[in-house]
Amino acid sequence: MTPYIAAQTLNATPLLDRARTFRDLGGNIWRPDHDPWVYEEMLWMVELLGIRVDAPTKGQAISLWIKTAKDRVTKRATDGRPDCPFNGQCPVPDTTPVEA
Repeated sequence: MTPYIAAQTLNATPLLDRARTFRDLGGNIWRPDHDPWVYEEMLWMVELLGIRVDAPTKGQAISLWIKTAKDRVTKRATDGRPDCPFNGQCPVPDTTPVEA
C-alpha cells in the first residue's frame, strides 16, 4: 500500500473511526507521557508507512499524517492530481510474435 492510498482511505473514513482504521492499516499510535519533562512528550505521535507525525491531539495527528502523505506524492503541474507513470498515455502495445 502506498502512503497516498492510505491517506485517501483515511480521508474517506468518518472522524470517529479514523484511529481504528489507522491501526488496521498497520499504523502505530503513541499517547503522550503521563509525566512529561519536555514539550515533545506532551504530544500524540502516529506512524504509518515511514511517515511519523506528532500533534497535541490524536485526531490532529492523524489529520496531519493524511496531509503529509498527500504532500509527498508527486503531482501533475496542470491539475494537481497524482502523477501517473503513463502520464495519460496508453500502455505499450504487446509486440511478442504469435506462433503459428
